[in-house]
Amino acid sequence: MYEEIFEMINKGDINKAQEQIEKISDDDPKKYNLNGLIHFNKKELEKAKEQFEKGLKINPVDSDLLFNYGYLLKEMNQEMEAWRYLMRIHDKDWATYDLLGDIEFKNRSELASLRFYLKAAELTDTPQMKKKFLEIKNKIKKDTKIAFLCLPGLDNFLKDIVETFSLGYDVKLVVSTDGNEITQAIKWADIVWLEWANDLAVFATNKVPEIENKKVICRLNGSEIFSKLPEKINWENVNQLIFVSEPMKELFYHVHFFLDLQSCKEEIVYSGVDLDKFKFSIHKPGYNLAVLAHINYRKNPAAWIQIIGKLKNLDNKYKLHVGGDFQDPLYKEYFEYIKKEMKMEDNFILYGLINEVEKFLEDKNYIISASIHEGHPYNILESMARGIKPIILNYSGSKEQWPNELIYNTIDEAVEKITEENYDSESYRRFIEDKYSLEQQVYEIEEILNTDNRERIKGQAILLNAKEKDNNPDVINTNVSEIYLRKKVKTMIVHIFNSISHTYSEPFFDFIEKNFPKNNHCFIVLGNYEKQRFKRRKNLVILNSQNEAENLRTLLFKMKRAEKIFIHSLFFSELVLLLFLNSHLLKKSYWVLWGGDLYYYKFRNKNLKFDSYELTRERLIKDFGHIVALVPGDYYLAKKWYKTRAQYHYAFYPNPIDYRYLDKIKNSKKKIDRIVIQVGNSADPTNKHIEILNKLSRFKEKNIEIITPLSYGNQQWAKKVTEAGKKLYREKYKPLLEFLPPVEYGKALNSVDIAIFNHDRKQAIGNILALLYLRKKSFYKKRYNNMGFFQEKRVKCV
Repeated sequence: MYEEIFEMINKGDINKAQEQIEKISDDDPKKYNLNGLIHFNKKELEKAKEQFEKGLKINPVDSDLLFNYGYLLKEMNQEMEAWRYLMRIHDKDWATYDLLGDIEFKNRSELASLRFYLKAAELTDTPQMKKKFLEIKNKIKKDTKIAFLCLPGLDNFLKDIVETFSLGYDVKLVVSTDGNEITQAIKWADIVWLEWANDLAVFATNKVPEIENKKVICRLNGSEIFSKLPEKINWENVNQLIFVSEPMKELFYHVHFFLDLQSCKEEIVYSGVDLDKFKFSIHKPGYNLAVLAHINYRKNPAAWIQIIGKLKNLDNKYKLHVGGDFQDPLYKEYFEYIKKEMKMEDNFILYGLINEVEKFLEDKNYIISASIHEGHPYNILESMARGIKPIILNYSGSKEQWPNELIYNTIDEAVEKITEENYDSESYRRFIEDKYSLEQQVYEIEEILNTDNRERIKGQAILLNAKEKDNNPDVINTNVSEIYLRKKVKTMIVHIFNSISHTYSEPFFDFIEKNFPKNNHCFIVLGNYEKQRFKRRKNLVILNSQNEAENLRTLLFKMKRAEKIFIHSLFFSELVLLLFLNSHLLKKSYWVLWGGDLYYYKFRNKNLKFDSYELTRERLIKDFGHIVALVPGDYYLAKKWYKTRAQYHYAFYPNPIDYRYLDKIKNSKKKIDRIVIQVGNSADPTNKHIEILNKLSRFKEKNIEIITPLSYGNQQWAKKVTEAGKKLYREKYKPLLEFLPPVEYGKALNSVDIAIFNHDRKQAIGNILALLYLRKKSFYKKRYNNMGFFQEKRVKCV
């Protein structure tokens, strides 16, 4: 019947064809395909589009509908939408591949188009198609030689890329541990692709001198981030570093924050799926769950058991089909035991390594990903390409990569997402088509290969020493995995800031970066800070999330790797406990005294909780390797109170006040004729503002103005001081409640005639030094711990 109607349409007998079409059931997608063809022949393109779309709603994978709809969209200049639907045809003929090649060639990747033209040429005996393929190939073909280098067993993500690039370049794929074979490939190539930032990349960038004159691209896939191998790679011999996702790049710098990669450009190229291989079909809620993974701790296999266990309790028809090899044999023992223990031998099925992934996924309803860390996982990509709903654990970076409604935090949430009615195969496929196709990946990689981002910097290659020169790299005959770098990793110094004024920390960061190699220093800020308060820096880590345990793990990891640890104030109780439990770190730790962190000692016997905390601090401070302080008196108090054996170092923070500006204004005339009195330096109650305000009240009828800097510190105290000041002095009292820029604060200090600091301990050094520099009269208590320091500097103290 359908053939007869086609014949009527081809003959132009449209009325008779329409009569026959009306007899077809409304549930038959062929009806809408035929109606669409009639409208198309009449050049009623919008009506044809409407008919084809109605048919695709009934059967989204009808080959005739997909081809006709795709062809129509191409005619309507919606070529990438046409590409989408043509790619969904299961058994494509040569004409479909030819059409796909034309769209790809015109709109995105000429190189990727060759894949389609080649398939078209292989499926037909038509000489014109074979000629077209060869002509386009010769037009695109470049003389460039590319060597793709990879260790055995790690080339799975590389195969489609190599296959495609071999159509347009002179390509050599070397999957080997043989140093000589790798060396010869590098010598041969114009471009060297290092797959994974692993032992092979270490060897190639350090042991093969010829690599200096090549364009070198290294692709970091994920797991190597947590090894020390990236630190052993000579990045000066790498032009471009490719990350498989933006979160992976952020994680890389989080772990290897001291690496200097300024000599190479960073790129993000997401993984791509061959949508021609992973055929789209409509899947629905059901009982078949799948896992595809190399089974190790990162994949979190214990969670699979918990998920299928809960589902089995809901309905015994649920089954989890696990495809993958055991990289950790302990899990195999556990699975065999727990299946029997939970009586679910029929619900938890192990298949081993799956070679035909597309076939394995055919009857599955869900793909489970419980991984605690991923780069850009193919198991999710391939399953969504097939139209299967993924259930994805919320690992770091998952929300940037996947639709958030597919992400879960707990086992109960995973079960809820499996048992809910919400299921949309078309949207899963469309997501991959829009973001993660192989053609898009090829296009982005080719852009990188054909872009010279910089000239090779001469003289940066690591020179072989005399002993190494005796070993000709040409005849290296060893496994790459056995090769290691002799070059020492750059010194890494960690600075930990907590409960410290942002006003002081930011100038300190600038000072270090200006005067020292910034890739050797990492700044870690603990506490409830917002990232936007800080200038963006690659070596700045702000640990202010809700996950305190994760923060402490990150902090400990960085401290263990550091050569020196500078602790800028000892206020953070969690840091105190962490150091106490890891006392081996204390010898390389420098306690930078801030003031209040030393004078905790004076508050002993406050309460049991405080005393136990102070006892922990006492044991900690005793074993510090170093103490840094501006005032030697503070160091001697630490020795007296805490019996510390630390070595003393004299140092001070860069003053946030701009002294160059003070030079310009220090002799300028005041704009007001009042006597300006500054009381204190912050909203810390140790300033004892109210005591001084009360004592000065006998001068309140005089021509005076009183200012109190209260922009940081205890804001409840600031409020109390402000109320007292206004009550006593009314309009003559000027509280400084907001942070002022350095220039504005410099102006405020220059307007001061008298400054009074009512502290019992070292505080306000920055203010005091600036005021003395401006030759302002300043008053401090006699027992103030800074007295000796000022007398030593020949500052007259009265």
